[in-house]
Amino acid sequence: MYIDKDLEMSSAQAVTASAASTNVFDFGPQARSESNGGQLYVTVRVGTAATAAGAATLVVAFQSSIDAAFSSPIAKLQTAVIGKAALTADTEIFKFAIPKGMERYGRMYYTVATGPLTAGTFDAFITVDPQSAVV
Repeated sequence: MYIDKDLEMSSAQAVTASAASTNVFDFGPQARSESNGGQLYVTVRVGTAATAAGAATLVVAFQSSIDAAFSSPIAKLQTAVIGKAALTADTEIFKFAIPKGMERYGRMYYTVATGPLTAGTFDAFITVDPQSAVV
């Protein structure tokens, strides 16, 4: 699988408290079109393992908005609560197809609860060919 730098929303992004992804993706002015071509996917993975003094948890949400400032973000998809024990290095924690009819801009939002995390990095990127396990 190839990762295009222009399609990365997070690249080794340190997340210790709730935060938006470093980068926002612009789907373009025709984003809400139901016939927007091929399917796109998002993969979120842990880079360096998350640590915390207590039992920290994380929820990762894919948000969209009509403006790049995300003045009124809309959560399109999100994970269940993920405990810090599951946030180990090189682990995929979220993979999904981007729904059709998106608002123009997209980003990830990391919500840390029962935290803070004391370490941990995350990668989130858009791809047309998500990697899948081969059996």
